[in-house]
Order: sequence, then structure tokens, then C-alpha cells
Amino acid sequence: MRVITNRYDGVTVDIDTLPSSSAELEREIVEFIESFNNKKLFWIKIPIENADFIPVLTNLDFEFHHCSSDSLMLVKKLSQESTIPLAETHAVGVGAIVCNGDQLLVVKDRIANGYKLPGGYIDTNETIKDALRREVFEETGVKVEFESIANIGHFMNGQFGEPNLYLVCTAKATTKKIIIYDSSEIIEAKWIDINEFLNSSETNNYNKSVVRTVLANEDLKLTDQAISLRVSGEVFS
Repeated sequence: MRVITNRYDGVTVDIDTLPSSSAELEREIVEFIESFNNKKLFWIKIPIENADFIPVLTNLDFEFHHCSSDSLMLVKKLSQESTIPLAETHAVGVGAIVCNGDQLLVVKDRIANGYKLPGGYIDTNETIKDALRREVFEETGVKVEFESIANIGHFMNGQFGEPNLYLVCTAKATTKKIIIYDSSEIIEAKWIDINEFLNSSETNNYNKSVVRTVLANEDLKLTDQAISLRVSGEVFS
């Protein structure tokens, strides 16, 4: 088994060099821990096919840190002064305000009664702009280009109890034809008169509020800034 030193005074096991048995894993982990000098954190990712390794690590005081659908990352403090960085704490989504004259692009899903703005969660390693384009296209078939971030909503108790950060963006439609590709979730998509949307008792208050605010304050928006960043990302101001 091989470990890689990271820039945060920690070490991470190379996932491609995991041993073939739990007994071998335990022996090598103990040997590594005894040999580390001045390291703060010991990280190891366990693929789902090696889930039987997890009890070995928790018995050695490794803690769960974060997971994906096919792996679990665990970490162990090698020093009491070590600080474990936070894992993901929020789900982040995007919604789109797309207008065509007096018409607003809306969808109806299988959960809510009324129409709402198209949108959804941002995928791992996906930009806000790419997520916006993808979600609108999947739900309506309309191709759009990002314009600005118009509103930020922070909601508690999301789908799995986690907080939800929701970015409502304005976008320009480059096509108009409606085709629903995400039919497992969306049952209808259409262009609707903006006033009909705002006056409907089935439109939720948040959607009404952000659309009214955008229409009344067209200049109060966060736009993409061309800034050289140290890490990959996006900046809006």
C-alpha cells in the first residue's frame, strides 16, 4: 500500500494500492501510523466493493468524512491539535428566469401543484453556468445562455435534512421550442404570461418574489467576472 503526502501536512492512501484483505489492511495501517512523523491527518478512501474494510478502520479511530455513491472517505487525527476540514454542508441548486417578451418559461413537476421556474441541483465539478444550461434544456428543451445571478435563497431542511443554497439566474433563450427530456420529473413545460404566473394562487411565494424583483430591478444583478483565479471557479459581482 502506498501513501501520498498532501500539502496540508497529511497523508492519503493511493486507492489503487489498497490491499486485498482486511487483515493486510489493518497491519499496513498500523505500521504507517507508527512511522509517520509530524503528520496531522491520515486519509483513506474505501470503494464500495471494499466495504468490509470500514470496520477495520473505525476500530483504529478513523472517522467518516464524506461519501459518494460508490466510495467513502475516512480520516484519522494523527495529532490532537489537528483540524479536520469540513465536508460538504450544503446542496446547491440553480433556477432560471427566462423571458421571451411578456412570456416566462416555466415547468410543472410531479410534486408541486403550480408552475415553477426550471432548475435543479448543480452536479459535482459543474459550473453554475453549465448547470443552468443543462437543467433548463433537460426540463424544457430550450437552449439558454447565462446572463446573471439575480437572487440567492438559503433554505433549511432540504431533501435529506441538509441546508439548500439556491441561485436564481437570469438567462437568454436561444431557442423557443418546448421538448421535455426529463419526463421522469417534469410533466409539463411551457411559456406562460408573466402576470398569469405572478397572480396564480398555485405559484409559490418565493418564485413570485424573485420574478417581481428581477422585473423591477433589472440592473441589480451579479454578472460573471473575468478574474484570474488560483483555483478553478467562477466569480460574480
